[in-house]
Amino acid sequence: MWRSSLLALRLGFMAVALGAPPARATDPSQRTADLPDSWLVLYNLNNPDSVAWAQWYRQVRGIPESHMMGLAAALDEHLPDLAAVQAQIIGPVHDLLTADPQLEQSIMGIVLGYDLPGHYGTPLVNPDTGGFSVADALQDMTDDDRPPGPFDYQGGQRGYNYDCPTLSGHVLPSGGRLTKATMAANRYMVMRIDAPTLDEAMQLTERALVLEDPHHSLFGETAWYDYYDPVFPSGNHEWYWLRNAVEAPELPDLPWAYFNSHAQETPQDAFRMAIYQLTGWSAANFATSDPGSRVLAFDLNSFGAVTLRSLTAYGGLYVPNALGAGYAAGIGATGEPQCCQSPVPVVLLAALREGWTLGEAYYLSNPFNDWMWTGVGDPFLRLPLWFNEAPPLQGDVNGDGTVNLRDVAGFRACLSGPGGTSDPVCQPFDFDGDGDYDLADFAGFQRAFTGGTGTVASGDYNGDGNVDIVDYAALRECQTSMGPTTLASGCDVFDFDFDLDVDLQDFGNLQVRFNTCLAPPETVR
Repeated sequence: MWRSSLLALRLGFMAVALGAPPARATDPSQRTADLPDSWLVLYNLNNPDSVAWAQWYRQVRGIPESHMMGLAAALDEHLPDLAAVQAQIIGPVHDLLTADPQLEQSIMGIVLGYDLPGHYGTPLVNPDTGGFSVADALQDMTDDDRPPGPFDYQGGQRGYNYDCPTLSGHVLPSGGRLTKATMAANRYMVMRIDAPTLDEAMQLTERALVLEDPHHSLFGETAWYDYYDPVFPSGNHEWYWLRNAVEAPELPDLPWAYFNSHAQETPQDAFRMAIYQLTGWSAANFATSDPGSRVLAFDLNSFGAVTLRSLTAYGGLYVPNALGAGYAAGIGATGEPQCCQSPVPVVLLAALREGWTLGEAYYLSNPFNDWMWTGVGDPFLRLPLWFNEAPPLQGDVNGDGTVNLRDVAGFRACLSGPGGTSDPVCQPFDFDGDGDYDLADFAGFQRAFTGGTGTVASGDYNGDGNVDIVDYAALRECQTSMGPTTLASGCDVFDFDFDLDVDLQDFGNLQVRFNTCLAPPETVR
């Protein structure tokens, strides 16, 4: 069902030019990465499909037109050297942000869009495969005229990402969620969106939209891990940072489960993390009769993201095959990363658990700028309900655990007809996921209806057993215009007619009850 509704979104875009909202002035201390105007979206002017993707993405994500940047770049995934990436990508982006300080003050992240190059230059080890990550280079553009590298060497780029909390011994930033004001200056979160075809690139965003649905939960799903491989080139053949995540006390509610990544399926998979198979990946590696949400896949190996545009090139690499198997996001290296440290799983997962976006979760987890790592997927992806949070009952708009007469009145207030819209509070009534509230949704509501009246609105805001002047004052603060809206906490005690507002009709009901001592509220039996 969700695929049909997203197809309608595509067709709607093609038929109507929907104006994206203009950039807004937001104080840097309040600007976070979930805002559409916190991102600069790059696309390739030399490919009409990339231009089409950019137009589609701008409308779907509400990106201001001023935050879209077309680049006249090569169509190949690899650029030969530092001079090429400077001329085609890094230089133009750096110059734009330098020339427009107001724009730069709004940008926290950059989307390396469909059909732009993903790597450049010659890796120091295995020089014939891949190159340095363009996404990593965009993360810090202050020194990209020097040779890339994770350390200061031979006058090269400074490679550490000091926003990564691992470097200071933390799982999440000690100051809380990053804002533009607290993020390191001249640093940017970067995610890449690319795939073998335009349709498959769009699917990455479509999968993210499904996961972002307020009713989508990871409840009952699994985080699969395999941090040991006898051929992994470390002293104990383990991926230390994955084992660290599995054992982390900061993630007590993460349902980890071990699997043999060379032989076993991963049913109900929300996350899949393992080592160390380099090539030979195909759909068969990810096959299961019972897939889960498939949020993100990460295998620590040398070449996982050398290509995103082929499932078979280089002998079959990890990230394109994971995305081809339905994962919404993946992490991989664009060339041999050699040493020590990858993006840190415990940071990535802890940030997603907070409800932060994939873009900021990946950025925080990545200890290096200017190296080999690339996060692939839609940066706005977020998970509203974690593994320990069951999805709410569809049709239960007031959250009392049953679909009853209170919800009937709410549905009537939300009814918009085909193609109509209503307040987000009405979302539990969108049974067919098409964005409106019509007779098709009423059929679903009928099936969900359980009977009963639900809790009767009392008018007793402070719970002292009386409806008095204190409650009258509270009603004035709770009062809304007529029509369904999201009520402030506690204000549902004044919604006497169950229509998702507090209006003059509810005020009349309060008058009837004023100066009365209340019996215990009637509840569903």
